[in-house]
Amino acid sequence: MVNVPGRSRGCPTCRKRKVKCDNGLPECRRCLNMGLRCPGPRTGAFYVHALPDPSPGAASPRVRHLPENPSPPSLGRLPVPPPSRASAFDQLFVSHFIDSFFGSMKPPPAPGAPPKLWLHELPRFLASPDPSPASPAKHAIRAASMLSYGSLAGDVPIKMAASRWYTKALQDLRRVLSCPADSAAETESAVCAVVMLIHFETWAGTNQTAWLQHVKGAVRLLQQAGPERCRDGFMRQIFSHLRLQAFVAAMAENNLSVFASPEWMTIPFDVYPKLVFDQLIDLLLAVQRCLDVSRRLINSTGEGTGKLVAELEALIQNAMVQSQQWWTGCMLTIHFGEAASGAGDGTEAPPLPHTNVPAASMCSLYDAANLVVLRLLHLVSPSAATHDQRVRRHAQSILSANQLVNAVSGSTPDRGSTMMVLQLKIVNLWSPSSEQRDAAAEGLRAGKVQSGGLSYISAVSHMFFADVAAHIREQDPSG
Repeated sequence: MVNVPGRSRGCPTCRKRKVKCDNGLPECRRCLNMGLRCPGPRTGAFYVHALPDPSPGAASPRVRHLPENPSPPSLGRLPVPPPSRASAFDQLFVSHFIDSFFGSMKPPPAPGAPPKLWLHELPRFLASPDPSPASPAKHAIRAASMLSYGSLAGDVPIKMAASRWYTKALQDLRRVLSCPADSAAETESAVCAVVMLIHFETWAGTNQTAWLQHVKGAVRLLQQAGPERCRDGFMRQIFSHLRLQAFVAAMAENNLSVFASPEWMTIPFDVYPKLVFDQLIDLLLAVQRCLDVSRRLINSTGEGTGKLVAELEALIQNAMVQSQQWWTGCMLTIHFGEAASGAGDGTEAPPLPHTNVPAASMCSLYDAANLVVLRLLHLVSPSAATHDQRVRRHAQSILSANQLVNAVSGSTPDRGSTMMVLQLKIVNLWSPSSEQRDAAAEGLRAGKVQSGGLSYISAVSHMFFADVAAHIREQDPSG
């Protein structure tokens, strides 16, 4: 008989405390929540030996428990060792990573979205034989998922093991990238590996530029594959996931993202049309095109200046139209509550309300785009200062969103404070209010941002087209 009632499988800590254990592996959730060391529940089967009761009319057998680890039989043979649980722990770590990726912030599935996320493909890579074309992805998944679990559980040995798998994944990736990919499977494995290393660095921050280098590497791999390969399947999923990170990486180097080109803005969306979030990234890329021209403008002299002013003015107007269209479409597709009903008169869309963490994060990106575009008007319009009050409202909306995200997201570093790094950095550099700039700087210094993979963004001021922002502040007396 197996699992006889009354014979607890709970972990020793829960049994000693006489509380119910959820039998979670490798550690139970009750111990994790209490911050207690947990060796894990009993996982081997235990048996009882039933003897018939010799008394007449007995209704049930008498039960005698045998020890869980009986002495070896005296037949000269050793007991068969139990199967290794390494693969089971791999699946547990990756399941934890997938489940905790969004946590309480997981948005509802959007109509028309691809049927799967890139996260759903991780178990497939993890189950691949070793060695195989999927080996780099397998080892990178193991590294990132173990670090995620070890960081949340405060388990130093697991985090140390994760670092060893990170090194192994880097070695595998260098070997694979040293020669052209022979198959689609190798390309997908390499892209998956780099993306998982990005998430490893989000937690670990092994050096100040590792996160940036991994993002750039993933973008190069997608470039080599081409936009046609990113129309469907895993490559489409990973492309959608990387667009915002590629935008942040380009901002960190004061460049224009390769995904801002016409082919990358259209071809990958042939099969699955753009969702609200995709359209928001389009708006951010439109702002980045404005910034690229602005930087050339402030450094230009002579005859080319007038042409750059005209080009920038056209780009700003296009970005403002995109902003208004996104706001209108967002109101039609996402319910933000009664606070937003009836808002928007076609001239100025008010900041969106922060009813939950996904809404706060997404709407703060919208606020950041508007903040930058309205400040860039100072380079082309004599009436730009009339928009400064609106700029301050967008900046304050970002600061409020950061407070909500930090209050709800708790200790999960890459789902909490780091999801606001881009927005806070823009407020820190671009707001006309010194008080708002200081508040954003404090937000960047707080929490996990300082120790995670994006810590360099909070410390370095020349990124995010800071020279353009400084030039505008010099021209604007109120800034």
